[in-house]
Amino acid sequence: MRIGHGYDTHRLVPGRKLILGGIDIPFERGLLGHSDADVLVHSVIDALLGAAAMGDIGTHFPADNSKYKDADSIELLKDTASMLRAKGYKIGNIDATLIIQNPKIAPYIVPMREKIAGALELELDRVSVKATTEEGMGFTGTGEGISAHAVVLLHS
Repeated sequence: MRIGHGYDTHRLVPGRKLILGGIDIPFERGLLGHSDADVLVHSVIDALLGAAAMGDIGTHFPADNSKYKDADSIELLKDTASMLRAKGYKIGNIDATLIIQNPKIAPYIVPMREKIAGALELELDRVSVKATTEEGMGFTGTGEGISAHAVVLLHS
C-alpha cells in the first residue's frame, strides 16, 4: 500500500467561474489559475501522483503548456487515473478537505463526490469530501482564496 498527500490553493477573483470537485458553484468570484483552478481536484491529483512517486500536477500538466489553458480538471483527473492504472495501481480511497469560508458548499458535497468517483471509476463510498472554515483567519478565512488537502491510499 502507498499513501499520498496533496495540497492546492488558489486566489478568488471576479470574472471566473467557481469550480470545485468538478461542480460549478454559484458565487460572485472564481478561482484564478491556468486551468479551471479546481483546488479540490488538483489536491486529489497531487495526492494520487505522490502516492505513486510520479511527481506532481505541474510535472504532468504544466501551466506553461497552452494545451492546459482553461482545462477541465476532471479530465486531468481521468488522465491521472489512466497513468496509475498503467503502472498497476488501484485506488483504495480518497479523503479530501476544502478550506473555504464562503460560499457554503454543503449542498454540493455529494455531487462533488459523485463527479470525482465517476472520473476515477470508483464506488461513491471510496471518496470523501468535506469542508471547514478557518473562522475568519488567514487568506481562506478572509475570503481571499480557497485551499484543499487530500489523502489517498493506493495499492497494486
